[in-house]
Amino acid sequence: VYIPFIHLKALGITNFSQVKIVANKEENLSAIRQEIEAKGYSTSSVVDTVNEIEGLFSTIRTVLAFLGAIALLVAGLGMFNTLTVSLLERTREIGLLKAMGMKDDDVRVLFLAESMLMSSLGGVLGILRGLVFAKLVEFSLSTYAFLTGAGTITIVDMPILFTLSIILVSFMVGIITGVYPAKRAKRISALNALRYE
Repeated sequence: VYIPFIHLKALGITNFSQVKIVANKEENLSAIRQEIEAKGYSTSSVVDTVNEIEGLFSTIRTVLAFLGAIALLVAGLGMFNTLTVSLLERTREIGLLKAMGMKDDDVRVLFLAESMLMSSLGGVLGILRGLVFAKLVEFSLSTYAFLTGAGTITIVDMPILFTLSIILVSFMVGIITGVYPAKRAKRISALNALRYE
C-alpha cells in the first residue's frame, strides 16, 4: 500500500523503519548508495541480489567448464583408441587400396578425414542434444511459472560464437587424435598388409 508522505505526517507518524529510493539512472545508483551510507544508514538493492546470482552462475559455469574439459579429454582418448583399433582391423583393406594404386599420402588423408568427420559430427550432435534437453527444462519451468501466474521465463541462450567455438574445438580434437593413426596407416607396407591376419 502506498500512502502520500503528507498523509502519514497528518496521522502523527514521524518514524520509519525503511525508505524506498528510486534512482533516475542506473549509473547514479552507486553514488546514491555511498551518500546514504555516509549518513549512517544501511542500504540494500536488487543489484546486490543480481550480483549474488551472477556469482553463483559464474561458479556453476566454472565447474561445468572443468567437467567439460575432463569429458573432452576422455572423448579424445576414446577416439584415439577407436582409430587405432580401426587401423589394425583395416590393415588388409589398406594393403588392398595401396596395391590398387592409392598413394601413402592419400591413405593418411583418408584416416585424418575420418577422424575429423567423427569428431565434428560428435560436436554438432552434442550441441543439438544439449539444446533439446535445455529447451525441455525451460519449457517445464515456463509451464510451471505460467500456471502459478508468474508468466513464461527464458533460461536458455546459445550464442553463435559459443556454438562455433565448440564445433572448432571438436574439429581440432579430431585432427590431434587422428594424426598418429594416419601416420601409421601411411607407413604400412602394401605387401605386409595383404599378408596380415
